[in-house]
Amino acid sequence: MGHPLAPPPTHGPITNLALSDAELEACAPVAGESGKALRAFCPFHGSDRQRSLRVNLATGHFKCFACDAWGYLQRSLDASAPRPASPRHVPRPIAKLPPAPPKRRPELADTLAIYRAALPGSPGADYLRERGIPLEVAQACGVGYAAPGAWAHRDEDGRPLRDWRRGRLVFPHTDPAGNVVNLYGRAVGDVPKEKRHDHLPGAKGYFNAPALREGSGPVAVCEGAFDALALMAAGLERVVAIFGASGWRWEWARDAAALVFALDADVTGQDAWRELGRAGRLRGKDVAFLSPEAYGGRKDVAEAWAAGTLCVGEWPGEAVTVPPSPPVETANEPGAPVPALVSLGVPVETLDDVERLHLAVQLDGARVTVTGLDDRSRHRLMSAIADDHRFDVRMTSTRHDYRGGGLTFFADGPDTAGKITILASRLLKSLEAD
Repeated sequence: MGHPLAPPPTHGPITNLALSDAELEACAPVAGESGKALRAFCPFHGSDRQRSLRVNLATGHFKCFACDAWGYLQRSLDASAPRPASPRHVPRPIAKLPPAPPKRRPELADTLAIYRAALPGSPGADYLRERGIPLEVAQACGVGYAAPGAWAHRDEDGRPLRDWRRGRLVFPHTDPAGNVVNLYGRAVGDVPKEKRHDHLPGAKGYFNAPALREGSGPVAVCEGAFDALALMAAGLERVVAIFGASGWRWEWARDAAALVFALDADVTGQDAWRELGRAGRLRGKDVAFLSPEAYGGRKDVAEAWAAGTLCVGEWPGEAVTVPPSPPVETANEPGAPVPALVSLGVPVETLDDVERLHLAVQLDGARVTVTGLDDRSRHRLMSAIADDHRFDVRMTSTRHDYRGGGLTFFADGPDTAGKITILASRLLKSLEAD
């Protein structure tokens, strides 16, 4: 097998590096694989959401499954002889690590209580009615109203920033435990886009994040707060808004077994739900989505609901439909009902390309085949087998389009192949914990 610190046979463009203990600690490592390895954020390409760097504690070898950077911990190099060629130290700052989970901010919870009390009878309540949102739906999620001059965004001297003449509807950013971590103010009325949205400084959460833990049935995931209110008005019980297509946190969705992605109909939103849906399937979750056709030609859920063109439909395989909400009156046309849920002829669509990605480990004599792998899990499994000195195997890797790829291991006999099968199965199950 060669020296345990011998470099792997193939590698990417950032190779044979060294990482000090201080640098590793800055990458927020966590223990994994029964204490045999660490997972950390990659300092070389700046991983933003996943701990893509794996460190083998026995050998000191590390590898990033996203950018293919590899090398050894400096302490392992110092303690080993003979050592590989002198590591190439690339001038680099430690890349910016992802933000820590948002912290609970009790002072904002107190401010929100004032805004919530001010919502009934306010211009904010009128604006909710104009957009087809019943007041009680908004109140149940903690929505409030900041009158002109009362919005909490202030400069160093306490003067209001981003004030608006009709005030702002205020939506709480929360974590899954229900703690307020930030506030979002949506200017009331027809507002220029540059003045429409304002989040207070600090880390963001979700709107209605407790829905990830509370209730039963699928969780609907949308981008904006008004999208979430629209889905709730349409009768869905578990809805979260992630404030943009890039705001998803898998660690917050561990308890959600089924997800319905209802992102915007633009290219960004449609690309995002495909990526999220695929990642969800790899984590063992049931996934469905609302196609752009469900919006009736509108750009998002909120606009479709206000126009009366939103179709939600059935969860795939179930005969349960979402009931329409009771009609409500608009501010401009007293007595005129807002169009309720349109005909349920357009069902929630299954993510066909993702449904085919069931992870599978198959044993055939001395050959082990693993299918349904994304790039990260494929590289992780390759590295794990290569690092395990019990195995002397040849492996081939296949890379398909966005539907993923696979690995085939050619072992020296059925005994070794069986051990590889067990290891592969355990590693794939651990994806849920990443």
